Amino acid sequence: MSSHSRGAVAAGHPATAEAAASILRDGGNAFDAALAAMCTTCVVEPVLASFGGAGFLTARTASGHEHIFDFSTSTPLRHRSEKELEFYPIDVDFGSATQEFHIGMGSIAVPGAVRGFFDVHRALGKLPLTRIIEPALEAGRQGVAVNKLQGFILKIISPIQM
Repeated sequence: MSSHSRGAVAAGHPATAEAAASILRDGGNAFDAALAAMCTTCVVEPVLASFGGAGFLTARTASGHEHIFDFSTSTPLRHRSEKELEFYPIDVDFGSATQEFHIGMGSIAVPGAVRGFFDVHRALGKLPLTRIIEPALEAGRQGVAVNKLQGFILKIISPIQM
């Protein structure tokens, strides 16, 4: 009996796509591949992805079971008055559009991405975490050149960086 599997990977960076593809080649499932991509994109596209954020995953397993993972950020239970918060807008010019971001202490929340990563792995993962994070570790060890787009984004968001 032979086992054939098919899959496709799309990502914003070749290293992210290769991370997911390598997991699939090693017998991991789509969720393992997505988690490997999540880790790797944080290394190779840090201006666009981070474990310091949040996310959602709508999943359907091969057997048809559906799951929704919500790993939103959390805010403190004690709400502070507006006078106590540093919270102000800053405009970022993307060339064809300008977007308003809010920065300062009032914009900080507890990230949910790490919790989501572990929740998805616990519920749907197949491969061990050590294998899933391998591509990200390797990308970090080798280093990744900042491409033109990433350089542009780093420049235009510089007012956000504290």
